[in-house]
Amino acid sequence: MLDQRSSSLLSFLVHAESFVSAKELTERFKISRRTIYYDIDKINAWLKENQLGPVQHVRGTGFILSEDTKAQVPNKMEYVKEWQYGYSLNERKALLALYLLCRNVPLYVEDLMQRLKVSRNTIIDDLKALRVRLSNYHLKIVFERKAGYTIKGNEENKRKAIVYYLSTILPNEGWQTLLAKLPNTNLFHLEELGAIQQMVKEIERDLRIQFTDDFQQHLIFRLILFGKRLTQGKNIVIDEVEKEILRQTNEFHAAVKLSNRLSRLYQMQFPQDEIYYLTRHLLSARVQFKDVDLVDKEDNQTKELSILVSKMVTDFQRYACIYIKDRQQLEKNLLLHVKPSFYRIKYGLEVESDIAALLNTKYPDVFLLTKKVINHLESAVGKPANDNEVALIAMHFGGWMKRTGAALTGRNKILIVCTNGVGTSKLLESQLEGLLPTVDIVGSVSMKEYEENHYNADFIISTIPLQSEDTPVFVVSAILTEAEKKRLIRNIHSHSEEENSYSVDAILSIVDKHANIINRKSLEKEIREYLAKEIRSIGLQEVVQPELKSLLTTDTVKLLDRTDNWETAIQAAAEPLLMNQSITEEYVQTMITNIKQLGPYVVVSPLVAIPHAKPENGVKKLGMSLLRLKHQVPFKGIGPYQIQLIIVLAAADGESHLKALSQLTALLSDEDYKQKIIEADKVETIISLIEEKTAHV
Repeated sequence: MLDQRSSSLLSFLVHAESFVSAKELTERFKISRRTIYYDIDKINAWLKENQLGPVQHVRGTGFILSEDTKAQVPNKMEYVKEWQYGYSLNERKALLALYLLCRNVPLYVEDLMQRLKVSRNTIIDDLKALRVRLSNYHLKIVFERKAGYTIKGNEENKRKAIVYYLSTILPNEGWQTLLAKLPNTNLFHLEELGAIQQMVKEIERDLRIQFTDDFQQHLIFRLILFGKRLTQGKNIVIDEVEKEILRQTNEFHAAVKLSNRLSRLYQMQFPQDEIYYLTRHLLSARVQFKDVDLVDKEDNQTKELSILVSKMVTDFQRYACIYIKDRQQLEKNLLLHVKPSFYRIKYGLEVESDIAALLNTKYPDVFLLTKKVINHLESAVGKPANDNEVALIAMHFGGWMKRTGAALTGRNKILIVCTNGVGTSKLLESQLEGLLPTVDIVGSVSMKEYEENHYNADFIISTIPLQSEDTPVFVVSAILTEAEKKRLIRNIHSHSEEENSYSVDAILSIVDKHANIINRKSLEKEIREYLAKEIRSIGLQEVVQPELKSLLTTDTVKLLDRTDNWETAIQAAAEPLLMNQSITEEYVQTMITNIKQLGPYVVVSPLVAIPHAKPENGVKKLGMSLLRLKHQVPFKGIGPYQIQLIIVLAAADGESHLKALSQLTALLSDEDYKQKIIEADKVETIISLIEEKTAHV
């Protein structure tokens, strides 16, 4: 039986132009050599069954298919017999979710066993695994004697799950392959697929666009499953304010036409809110061609996204130390990709894809640089972008660089090893990004992760001493001192053989564009000497670092008896910073979202939490505020984390807050002073305690 992995391996061999080594296959599919040979045997059995030539293996060279077999495999794969295909775990979970979300009759274990061709124990295990994944969408699997298995939750979250699980089972080979994998499921029918495919083509004509092949296929299947939900009376509800915004788009008018066609197909009245819901999906569509100049459109959304794209390109040039030719055209093309990405992130239309892993393997530099500039898009949406969205934009940057001849020379990669948790590693990471702008931070890991895995890095910066045979290790404090900054810059500079070569090339290319160079060799020499001098002084200028007492004042310290929950506690604590315009409302929401996603990592000691977010999430200027609660509030509903002191930190950069933060750390490390602050009944008492304790820190 072929399964998902062996099918992918066979497809890879079909498209290979020459021999493929076992090493290449193990790296690409992230499996052992033993598994590769096991899958090759499975493939050869299937090829023999279909009267095709086997995968040939030449020792020391690799695997290859004959040209005749290559030509016939795609057609054979389209008509693969039911008993010849075995579902992978991911496919089974996806199908279980879709069956339960689109069922029109009660479904029990026996029904699911029959549809997926697996045992009772496998179905039960798969349902357990699916329960865990569905919790990310705030959905639950419920069993009732009369109704069987059902999925309970909000309709919009159910639709998000449908989008995600569709992407798991949709193959690249087309409808026939999928239908052959799903015999007698009643999920999809050929006539229905053909009718909706025609509708999607009409949408492309109406909007003067061309969807990417994979999105066109996704959209067709989404419309079918959304239609099934509608026929069961399961409707979406859209906020009135959002409706007004969506109504202004061309995609809304296309959605109106589409809804009329779907109404005739399903012989039902299409609800008004569903038209707006379809508009969301059309706005989030991946397109490969658009016969409209987006930049010339007058709507405010497009204008704001154009500014956002310009900032991304500016930062990409700065971080990559390259000059991008024909920048205006790049920004126009990039806007075509960023606009749907904005809506996919906004509406949580997540899909499963291996594009991020592949891009990170093949073009890690471009991927890491794009992760640095994606913050502009994340700030606009108010939500983080997943790695697949980063990868799609990185592909665009990479493609443009290749097209225009721009190239990245070896940028140094740094790995951070930190034993003090997420908050501390993020703090160290932000300091290093400001201090070393021309290096890429490949990640922050714990000591255990470092010991158990291999990481590709030129340097390791660690908060504890550790052994490394090949990679230089620099040990620093979580909060860098001036001496450590100087030593770090000097060490990394001395280990880099061509520290400034890419910067020199970038500067020369810009000068070339605007001036005639009389003596290129002399100019290059002087630029190189200047940059070598400058890089040694980066980060060594004096930075104004206010003391804690100048940030925590009578205007920024609050006393309350209690709050309803940890979210309202953060909102109350942040209020003084909103009032003095240190932060925006976005910053408050980002702090709350981060805790929901990462857990109560901001709890730094018993009864104390220091919520914070990145500067780009809404910091206007350096600020700090303190809320003292008379009654404890649990953070994230976890019993041990009871909080009474909440200090909101708004750091405008990587350094200016460090002195105040170190004084705060000293203050909270003294249990007597901490308890006195908790017991204080006046703001003035807390101010006095802060001044008294930090006088000599």
